Amino acid sequence: MEPVDEGSHSPKYSFCDDGGRPQIEKYPDEPKYRPNDNVYIRPTRTTTREGPYRVSSVENRKYTLCDVNGNVVKDGNAFEERDLELKDPFE
Repeated sequence: MEPVDEGSHSPKYSFCDDGGRPQIEKYPDEPKYRPNDNVYIRPTRTTTREGPYRVSSVENRKYTLCDVNGNVVKDGNAFEERDLELKDPFE
């Protein structure tokens, strides 16, 4: 097996050296939420929130939500990450 060169890339990880030990960093395009995460809808610049709902699907960092029974909510509209807030599992 060939050694990994500094700065080489794989589909899931990038290897970089910050002057100390090499480290693995995630690519920034990974979605913040995943299917089955419980989230609230909290539109930008508001204090009110709706939900919690479950993330049904993720496409291009836009999220479709469903209720606890799996029924899509808000007519299946997709939400931006900035309009969602992760539900605290200890609430």
